[in-house]
Amino acid sequence: MAISIALAACAPATASPTGGALPLRNEVHDPEFTLVITSPRATWKENEAIQVQAELSYRGALQTTTIYSSGGGVIGFSVEEVNGDRKMDAIRDASCAKYTIGQGQPITTPFAKSGAINPGEPNEAFYREFLADPLFHLPAGRWRVTAWALLYTGPDWCGGREEDLRAALLITVQ
Repeated sequence: MAISIALAACAPATASPTGGALPLRNEVHDPEFTLVITSPRATWKENEAIQVQAELSYRGALQTTTIYSSGGGVIGFSVEEVNGDRKMDAIRDASCAKYTIGQGQPITTPFAKSGAINPGEPNEAFYREFLADPLFHLPAGRWRVTAWALLYTGPDWCGGREEDLRAALLITVQ
């Protein structure tokens, strides 16, 4: 079973973007975790495979801690056209998995596609082509790529304290 969750809201965390200089990087922090999204550059050509990755690190008091998140992974990605109406939200499955994260042992995830298509929607052809492409290509324009880490801490398997971190990059495709 898959659930789709819109990524329109921002996480209650502090963002520290560093734009202009390459590589491109943005990060958000909460008291225990940092989510960083990076790309080797801000501008790509339409025929190039875009490279993006995200990393979740733990900054808490323990050497390691247990977190719970989707069985499909702790970090998901969404893609949104900045001046358009095309948007692929991250989809997270409803399963709950246990992960260990520690000081100096981050969880790193390269960009991975997810999304759902509603038959008959105006951008159906774009979404089908985007999801079918094994690489990360986008048409010309400005795009917001967001990494999303939704996790739970505490002893209650996906029922403890929720951490919702989102960090985004603006990428231009020419």
